[in-house]
Amino acid sequence: MTQSIFDAGVRVDTGTERPLSRPQAAFGYDVDGTSYEYDQPTISGGQIMFEAGIYPQQGLIQILNDGSRVTVTAADTVNLASGAHFKRRPRFKRG
Repeated sequence: MTQSIFDAGVRVDTGTERPLSRPQAAFGYDVDGTSYEYDQPTISGGQIMFEAGIYPQQGLIQILNDGSRVTVTAADTVNLASGAHFKRRPRFKRG
């Protein structure tokens, strides 16, 4: 009796099977010392704040490679190609 590949219990090794997994994130960024990964070269400031648990009203500051700081709003687009670093914007209180 010959078996067909369609018969139950018969497994054919085609050599092309790969385990299913998420695509590898190619871009990373840090927020307050915590590293995050993203699979696109650009990301919105709102997405960064959401991942880091920062309210948009509080804001975010990007620390550039030369040490200067830039305020990032939720609507801004950030380039992650060089590995971006961010900090929660400080809150100032009177008194």
